Amino acid sequence: MATSKVATANELVEKVNELLSEEERPQIFEALKRYQSSMDLKRLIEDMKIVLNEPTKLEIYEYMRPLIPPKHQSDYDKLAPAPPGRKLRAITLRKRPNESFGFAVRGGFEHGVGIFVSHVNPGSQAEQKGLKVGDEIVRVDGYTIAEAVHEEVLNLIKGRDEIELKVTNIGMLPIKERATDPLTWSYVEKAQKGVQGNSEGSQRRQEVRAEEVKLFVNLRQAPSLGCRIVSGPSNYKGIFVEHVNPGSMGADVGIEAGDQIVNVNGTSFLNITHQEAIVALKSSKELNITIRKGVGLPLLSSVVDTSKAATQVTQAHIETPPSRSERYESDDSADENDAVLDMGS
Repeated sequence: MATSKVATANELVEKVNELLSEEERPQIFEALKRYQSSMDLKRLIEDMKIVLNEPTKLEIYEYMRPLIPPKHQSDYDKLAPAPPGRKLRAITLRKRPNESFGFAVRGGFEHGVGIFVSHVNPGSQAEQKGLKVGDEIVRVDGYTIAEAVHEEVLNLIKGRDEIELKVTNIGMLPIKERATDPLTWSYVEKAQKGVQGNSEGSQRRQEVRAEEVKLFVNLRQAPSLGCRIVSGPSNYKGIFVEHVNPGSMGADVGIEAGDQIVNVNGTSFLNITHQEAIVALKSSKELNITIRKGVGLPLLSSVVDTSKAATQVTQAHIETPPSRSERYESDDSADENDAVLDMGS
């Protein structure tokens, strides 16, 4: 048994040395050491996610698993990202009258990444056929799109009433606010039920039993909502209200600092970029907004205490959306001059 554990540990070391930089390697081993001392599984996964922050590193989760005690392995599988898909799945979609295919994508060769599914409409045909957020689209109707720019893929999908997609699940999404920004990645969060653990971050979220409130805001007589939003870090993802101007429309309808924005006019804010959130909030003079009261208060408090820490949120800057030639995301049902950045295909 001891020999087997040593061999398993050696395999992890070899894989970590292969995939991670010299600066990153100690962080994985320190996370494992903390876990072996505290048995805090959620903390282990949170620590690993900070380091394993792009698809090429995800394989390390599989090499870590044999070192997890049997009593925790089921929970480890629930918490840890699934390994990137090794098999292609075929999904055929047929456009129905007055409907889109029901999914959105981001990426493109001009951004140095493939095409990834960033949103699937609940109840849509795409959801029913098994398309998932975090899927990378490899082929469309037999055409390999590895070197296709975003606009080419958009036209390929928009021009058909029926499409066959070949996809593989990566479990992460590329993030770029603008074409010139560096590429980063975010995890697609899995539903987590019945998981044991006592990480501090998880406890903070559980302590805030959020009341979900639906609001209607009419901005036809107001210059703006009057709120400033921030996006959370990888371990506290979401779009949160940082500040509400006194006397503003946002204040009048009851929006407060610390509220999490969950949905605006049918667009989910649970896995959305900063720029997407800004576009959604500015897209209409009539906003149906769903918020969770006070969920972001612990996050905002931590930002005040550690303003330069790695967990600091990044303030949203309202800027003009990119031109079509720079687009990272777009909408196949949108007008040519629409500012929407998601491609609902």
